Amino acid sequence: MTDDDDTFTVTMSGGATARGALPDPSAMSVHLDPRLVGDTVRGKEMFAGAVEQQHAALSAYTAALDAADGDVTAPAVQDAATVLHEALQFLPIAHAVYAGVGFPSARSDGAARHAAPPAPAPARGERGLGVHPDVLTAINGDTSQRWELAGEQDLPLAVEIVLATDPDPQVRSAFLSGLTRSRSVVLLMEARETDPDVLSQLAEQGYASPERKYPLRLANLVHRELEGLYELLGLDDTTVARAKARWLRAQEHDEHVTVGDALREIGAIN
Repeated sequence: MTDDDDTFTVTMSGGATARGALPDPSAMSVHLDPRLVGDTVRGKEMFAGAVEQQHAALSAYTAALDAADGDVTAPAVQDAATVLHEALQFLPIAHAVYAGVGFPSARSDGAARHAAPPAPAPARGERGLGVHPDVLTAINGDTSQRWELAGEQDLPLAVEIVLATDPDPQVRSAFLSGLTRSRSVVLLMEARETDPDVLSQLAEQGYASPERKYPLRLANLVHRELEGLYELLGLDDTTVARAKARWLRAQEHDEHVTVGDALREIGAIN
């Protein structure tokens, strides 16, 4: 949290963790106060979803590691670790939205500790913890305010999470029109989204899962909508160059080839 009353900061390790590597989730610190934000019920739902997502990611990683006989260099294991990495990043954020603070520090001994007297609750509207105003707009704003905010670029991660789980599909659709959406939030939407129109739009996001991207027509996409896919697949520079050349050919000839078929054609995937 910064001293500037108009700044909200998310601090975490592992934001640029290499593919297959796991961060330390305790190194993330997020502070929101539900007394200010005013939506503890939604925060509880978000945290429950994050726990479920983390359990599913851990189970998938365990299965992949078992299938690879403990080989952590296997592509399937590294892909599962990447998903687990994203789930671990989101868990403390969702906890903060629910509880108002990050995870409490673990006790190093069994001795009972005397709790400090509770601080007085700030009055409604008081910015006691310096919550970014966009967080308040994303949760308490009317539909038009949330829709307008959803179209902004380079939003704080906490704001992205709230908008990605907005109850109005029009707001979620407006959010997906942005070019700077976080990988972890796109994965969150893939796990939660049920609206068919938003799901169709989600497939065009740069970090959409390969399974959603493969059926799309290659010529209908632009480079930024494919770069995240190349990263998720772990393609090397040479293969990426072949993929870009294949995209250019599809553009020039207005081909109807899908993303998946084009990548198979150049040997990028099986």
